[in-house]
Amino acid sequence: MYTVRNLFVIILTLAFFQTAWAQNYSYLESVGTSDPYDYTTTGTTVLSIPSEEVLSSVQTLPFTWSFYGVAKSTYYVSDNGYITFDSTPSASDPQNATIPSAGGPNDAIYAFWDDLGIVSGAGSPDKVETFTYGEAPRRVHVIQWYSVTPASGLGFIYAAIRLYECGDFDIVLNYGNATGLTGTIGCENSNGSLGNDVTGSPNISYPSTGSDGADDVVYTFYWGGIQYDMSMTSIDLGDIVLLGDQAISGTVTNMGSVVVTGFDLVYQVDNEPAQVDSLSGLFIDAQGGTYDFTHSDVWSVVSGGSTHDVTVWAENINVSHADQRTCNDALTTSVLAANDTWGFKRVMLELFTGSWCGWCPDGAVVRDQIIADYGPRVVAVDVHDGDGMEFAEGIRSEFGVSAYPNGMIDRTLFDGEPKEPHSRGSWPTNVESQLSAYTPVNVGVSSSYNSNTRQVQVTLDAEFTDYANGDLRFVCMLIEDNVVGAGSDYDQTNYLNTMAGHPYYQAGDPILGYNHRYVLRAISSPLGNPSVISTPVVPGETATEAFVFTLPAGVDENEVSVIGFVARYGVGVGEKSLLNVQKAPLGETREVPLFASTFNSGWTGDWSGATP
Repeated sequence: MYTVRNLFVIILTLAFFQTAWAQNYSYLESVGTSDPYDYTTTGTTVLSIPSEEVLSSVQTLPFTWSFYGVAKSTYYVSDNGYITFDSTPSASDPQNATIPSAGGPNDAIYAFWDDLGIVSGAGSPDKVETFTYGEAPRRVHVIQWYSVTPASGLGFIYAAIRLYECGDFDIVLNYGNATGLTGTIGCENSNGSLGNDVTGSPNISYPSTGSDGADDVVYTFYWGGIQYDMSMTSIDLGDIVLLGDQAISGTVTNMGSVVVTGFDLVYQVDNEPAQVDSLSGLFIDAQGGTYDFTHSDVWSVVSGGSTHDVTVWAENINVSHADQRTCNDALTTSVLAANDTWGFKRVMLELFTGSWCGWCPDGAVVRDQIIADYGPRVVAVDVHDGDGMEFAEGIRSEFGVSAYPNGMIDRTLFDGEPKEPHSRGSWPTNVESQLSAYTPVNVGVSSSYNSNTRQVQVTLDAEFTDYANGDLRFVCMLIEDNVVGAGSDYDQTNYLNTMAGHPYYQAGDPILGYNHRYVLRAISSPLGNPSVISTPVVPGETATEAFVFTLPAGVDENEVSVIGFVARYGVGVGEKSLLNVQKAPLGETREVPLFASTFNSGWTGDWSGATP
């Protein structure tokens, strides 16, 4: 027979186990976002000016999503920086508080909960929009606050919630300069009994972030109800594989709540037998720990011309546990096998500079040394910002250039870099690496010039030495060398003026009559036109595109050169790399013959008449 005392003990015990087994979200903080996510994306407007203490109409998710173990299909957006899955409230709550709390708003995710408003005047971008990117089952649904205004301070903030189709979510603080506000960041279940907030809430200040995605502050929230979840993050094969043995490598992320000490790494090419590599002795941190793998069994590519699907996945986590979230544990990439017949590789260096930039003369020194080392195998282009040589060329915006001097080598994403533009210290190493990189195409340039109309007609030719696939595009540029002008738009600010031993030591600050090299004056399109090069391409195939420019006034036709290149087109970071580039003085032709044999960067052909 139970006494009142025994009943009280049982209630306490049950309460203890209920609390102990309650599942919650935990979070990790990181920095940086990249394509295909872009906070400036135009989506569907759900709140616009004026919106003050209001909730949006009901919004439908593009996929069913689980929050605290409960399936969700709709939500409501608050102007005060949060979303709720609760259909009960009729207004938005501006008074952020510590969570969890039964007082509400409940069943919510707080991107930056504070007294905010969408109240600015005409022409302001203040709004909340939604958009979705990616492919099922890895779609991402975004709720984006654009330039919303704090009620108790000045300035603006951008923030986002990203819901991942395969589970979990993150919060992104993109860009802001607001003062006088503090907020709550986190999440809470349907009755306010369980939740988690970012350290510092409800008094967390909005961080100092710029418009570049590389400095976005990201809080990734992981659901503790999933113990075993290995997400295949990347496969490092690229788009083309060459004949011979190919290593299967990539990265896997532990999304589960327990440390992973081992798993079976499996890959399969097309319908061939799966190859299993049993890994042990690992320590992959829970909820966000990553592991870079290379499978012990190589893939032997025996013939070119065929496209293959390579699938990689993880199984048997910690020896005997199945993956509890199967939508993300496998990744498939399609690759084209090529014959290993190379074109002659040139490399393009796009230098981002400006006459106002005091460190930019040092970028020019690094560039000039690279050209001295490799001659016409390196094609240089200087893209100017904020001076008399700037124009709306589209390259800076496409690649998110935010630092000067900065540069891109073949528009390639290099290890350790968040995006293609990177600092000058790495340029020499990355140029050398790209000079020995495989290319399946040679590029030719020819042009004519009418001095009366200043019209330039250009033809670019691509001669393919090997198989190639993907969205390949021509891009054409005009550059002017040896540009010297007067005034602040041309005189070069020089922070090296007092740096003994530097080539620009005591050259003046600013440097009067500075000689600007390789200045970009015109471009066809920063990423090229679609559907000109039909792929897949077979060896011996050619493609051509014609361009017409009018030489801008004041540009010296005798200093103009034409640059043409073939590049991949893609929406993500690292998906726009150059295959090859060519350069010729205005009115002249540069062709490299189609090579039938394989060679590398040690080729020493006839460069008579070539110009750097």
